[in-house]
Amino acid sequence: MAHGVPFVLIYLEPGDDEAHANRKLRSLWLKMHKEAFGHLCISLISVLADEARRAHFDAMGKIGEQASGIRYETAATQAEGEALAQRRIAQYGAA
Repeated sequence: MAHGVPFVLIYLEPGDDEAHANRKLRSLWLKMHKEAFGHLCISLISVLADEARRAHFDAMGKIGEQASGIRYETAATQAEGEALAQRRIAQYGAA
């Protein structure tokens, strides 16, 4: 973010069991950096092999997207997530 370059953040198999302290720390960081993060982060992509977990993350992502304005997406494989990230970056550059 310090360089001001737009990016996509990819999470590989994020867990549902994140410790409360970690969630709180992440939330505080996001609140402190909300404006810069929101301007530079094109999309958050979670790579999840399990279809049911992807559906769950898609539903949660809709809530997060409404709250933050940042697109939340899922992919089944790392290659799919990276390809999606490249498309989002290309779309951003074309806008």
